[in-house]
Amino acid sequence: MGEVRVQLSQMGQDENSSDVVVLQDDQGRTLQMVIGPCEAAAIWLKLDPDKARELVRRPLTHDLLSTLIERLGGKLERVLIDDLSNSTFFAKLFISINGRTAIIDARPSDSIALALRQDAPIFATEAVLRSAQERDDPDDAETGD
Repeated sequence: MGEVRVQLSQMGQDENSSDVVVLQDDQGRTLQMVIGPCEAAAIWLKLDPDKARELVRRPLTHDLLSTLIERLGGKLERVLIDDLSNSTFFAKLFISINGRTAIIDARPSDSIALALRQDAPIFATEAVLRSAQERDDPDDAETGD
């Protein structure tokens, strides 16, 4: 099972006013995730630091976690979005500290917010990318309840 690097492609709201983050790989395949408003704000504030300085005077939770990792001598090496089950994505944080790597289960939205603060790459497994494409393919959409 291979991994591909994905980049934050866009953020916004869908037709239901839910916050959505879109990741895209170099082949144009996308992962669209509905995320919570706090995580969306944390991602958006990192993408627009000038606005963040105006709006946020104290560190957010993701800033705190980033600082904690750094002060403990660690580094977020990468984020891996490794599962998609019942329309829910799952991710892992790979944090190196003292020559060891800790793998920590995390929500993708939190992982993205942290990766942006740590300049860490975001990856997705091929299986997740395939599943996401099938899920978003209108020809494969289920009808009825």
